[in-house]
Amino acid sequence: MTGRLASLKNRLPEWVSTRNGISAGVRFLLAGGALTVILISSISLYAIFYKLYVPTLLHEAPIYLQYDPAGKMNTTATVSFVPEKNYKFLSMSQAYTVSLDLRVPVSPENQQLGNFMVALKLCNRWGQLVHMSSRPAILPYKSWMLRTLETTLQSPMLALGLWQEADDLRVEMLDVMYDKRFAPITSATVSLSKPLQVYKANIVIRAQFTGLRYWMYYWRLPTALAFISAAVVWQMVFTVVAWSVLEAYAGKTRRQMEMLPRSPELVPVSKSTGRNVRRNSRAQAIRRRNSSVRVRTSSRSDTSSASRVSPILARQNSDGTSSHEEMYKGENVRLLSTQQQQQEVSADPSLATSSFEPILTEQNVPE
Repeated sequence: MTGRLASLKNRLPEWVSTRNGISAGVRFLLAGGALTVILISSISLYAIFYKLYVPTLLHEAPIYLQYDPAGKMNTTATVSFVPEKNYKFLSMSQAYTVSLDLRVPVSPENQQLGNFMVALKLCNRWGQLVHMSSRPAILPYKSWMLRTLETTLQSPMLALGLWQEADDLRVEMLDVMYDKRFAPITSATVSLSKPLQVYKANIVIRAQFTGLRYWMYYWRLPTALAFISAAVVWQMVFTVVAWSVLEAYAGKTRRQMEMLPRSPELVPVSKSTGRNVRRNSRAQAIRRRNSSVRVRTSSRSDTSSASRVSPILARQNSDGTSSHEEMYKGENVRLLSTQQQQQEVSADPSLATSSFEPILTEQNVPE
């Protein structure tokens, strides 16, 4: 482990790592990169949180009323909010208001209509009734003098066809409505008790934001700055703590590497030095092979000399002279040392060096 760390340290350039650790330039680059990543991640986190937490404010769908030619049935219309029946378009924990927006002409028929009833039914994808409401409605009253004054002031625009003699009527059908989790609303049915003349009709579902959602939607910029700043501060604190831990670990590792002895394999070797090392290794291998050959040759010569010496020793023993006994003892000592050296060489070939050559070659056996 420490060897790999040392080799990695040797491969780092000087502008990246100094004797005291990471250089100032690299620290500046790392700090700038970390700050950029923190800022981008904070903005992304707030955008994702806003998308998931704040629902759509307004859902609007047009209504096409169906009139009974005989005038015996109520004017009704059915509208689907989603293209697929199993799609959820409302948030489960959000309160909504449901209203009916009508644009009606200022006609004598509508003025004489008086009060009329508006009924609303909200159904799920199986056609089951989820919410129902019925509210009275009436067109706003205007006296003949007020209508004459308005018509006189609006006459240029009315003559050009830019405006219409119409009134906007909004009927609040549901003040607080929550969608059900397992039976979400997918369609609505609207009915009028009297045949009201209508230019355009829309059903509107509006979210009532309160608390944090209210601030995030209606005060977007201050809320976004506050959330992003908090996220940046927390991430910077975490980054500083992580950097301190890594620096402490790196300092400990650096001190351990400085205490290690410098190994020869970590020293850079030039090409000429590498060739000399390979040449010396080949020369040592050749010397080992020559030494093993000399060992085998000397062992055969020792065996033949011992065979020649044995009859002489026998004759000298028969004569009873002590000089021949001493010669025999000395020769035995040489033979034993030679056999021990041969056993050591056969056990470890690396011991067959030139240091054994004088012992193996300087044996002079008397004939």
